[in-house]
Amino acid sequence: MITVLLADDDFLVRETLYEIVPWKELGMEVIAQAENGKQALNMCIELKPDILFTDIKMPFLNGLEVAISLQELDIKTKIVLISGIQDFNYAKTALSINAAGYILKPIQIKEIIEVLKKIRNSIDMEQNREEVYYRLKVQLEENMYLMRDKFLGNLVMGIITDQYLISEKLEYFQIPLKVNESIILAVAEIDDYVKRVTDKAESYKQFLNFSVKNIIEETLVNHQAGVCVYTNDNQFVIIFNRKFSSEEKMTVIFDEMQELLSDFNKITLSIGVGNQVSSMEALAVSYNNALSALNYKFYTGKNSIIHIGDISNTQKLYQMSDFNVYSNLNLMQKELLSQIKLGDTEKLSNTVERYFAFLTEVKLFTEEYIRGVCIELIINVYQEIFKTETDVQEIFPHYLNSVQTVLKSETVFDMKQTIYQMLEHICKYFKSKYYLKHGNLVSQIKELAEKRYMENITLSDIANEVYMSPNYICSVFKKETGITINEYLIKVKMDAAKNMLKDTRMKILEIAEKLGYDNPHYFSYSFKKYTGQTPQQYRT
Repeated sequence: MITVLLADDDFLVRETLYEIVPWKELGMEVIAQAENGKQALNMCIELKPDILFTDIKMPFLNGLEVAISLQELDIKTKIVLISGIQDFNYAKTALSINAAGYILKPIQIKEIIEVLKKIRNSIDMEQNREEVYYRLKVQLEENMYLMRDKFLGNLVMGIITDQYLISEKLEYFQIPLKVNESIILAVAEIDDYVKRVTDKAESYKQFLNFSVKNIIEETLVNHQAGVCVYTNDNQFVIIFNRKFSSEEKMTVIFDEMQELLSDFNKITLSIGVGNQVSSMEALAVSYNNALSALNYKFYTGKNSIIHIGDISNTQKLYQMSDFNVYSNLNLMQKELLSQIKLGDTEKLSNTVERYFAFLTEVKLFTEEYIRGVCIELIINVYQEIFKTETDVQEIFPHYLNSVQTVLKSETVFDMKQTIYQMLEHICKYFKSKYYLKHGNLVSQIKELAEKRYMENITLSDIANEVYMSPNYICSVFKKETGITINEYLIKVKMDAAKNMLKDTRMKILEIAEKLGYDNPHYFSYSFKKYTGQTPQQYRT
């Protein structure tokens, strides 16, 4: 039974919710009720309900504060927030804390039931996932699978070639393959694998690999299509039997695998497919074919299925010595450098597209060549900035990171994204520099502060908007105005508060919320510190 806690300072609202919602039919039970935020938080800590229905406005702690506290305490209770007013900041905060529901008063029973059904489905899915995780851990401890995988790994590598031994092992491990049947082999790998496992525990890495292998194997078993073996780090070898050796049938299997993995943990696979071979002894040939095909993922992108037969072996591979090729690339590099210094972001985007379209055109260039010219471009950009600017690190802070990212990129599309983001950042710097020369940076900062003070705009937000570092804009603003940006932001908020206190009948709590203060006491403290009076004193 799913447990529920109701929290609202209005007894009538709590009782109405308790009476009108068909809790039992939904498989739920209300285990407690709280009349304020502090009580709700303590009950959640003690009872750990599956769902908390809470009003946002309550004494001691509001509903949002309760939700944030539960999140900080790592209590997995699902939160449904109830609000009497339609407020964008409330909705935004609800999204940021992953609230399971956000309901406006007057409460509609139909809406509540829909939200509860979604939460119930979510809880059911989480419980099912936990059961799957447990089952996978148990299977991981089975030594039989390790021995079987070792045999299959040796088989695809060509280490075992004796037909009698192969036949004996296939029977012993109950592998649904025959020694003399036609076989085709594929090699799959998890996209962005290094990024996924970096800074993760070894147990996570093992679990990830095992989970992916398990999904691949289950798909193969369901279709009686073949077997899977995990051979090397992030390498899943799929051996298809004769019945599933056609491209059409394999594609059905691959599509199903990719869909299941995407649902499981948003994982994508890239797959290389080798040529068909007539017996188990020749499996290593198909394996090497599949590896060669998989290498073309660099050109085709992630989530690709690449057949060795689709790759032409007759294409000319250019080298850096080819003068015409180098001349074209050099010309486009000069265009890029010119556009960067002019701050022309629109033309920059178009030139980057042309640059990479040329590099990837009909797969003429080797992977090493493309990495080389991209690193050369980064170096040329760095040198060009160094010629004209004194503080290179201010403009190009991630120089070494860009080089490392290019070296580690799995595909040319990843590389293009890295290069474009780097060039765009530098281009925006020069664009801002141009603006500073012919416009007014201080006016731009003031305008941003005055337009967005209700959003709790930060120094970092402003820096991003004007494409300059926080330190630089602080220095310029202080020099021109005599005050810091943060001081100016406070001034804008306090001036707005004065106007609201004098010209409106809004409550102090509402004014605080409108100005972005979660805590009205802190607003009153800040107002008195700024004006010398409390909000109430100023109003009277």
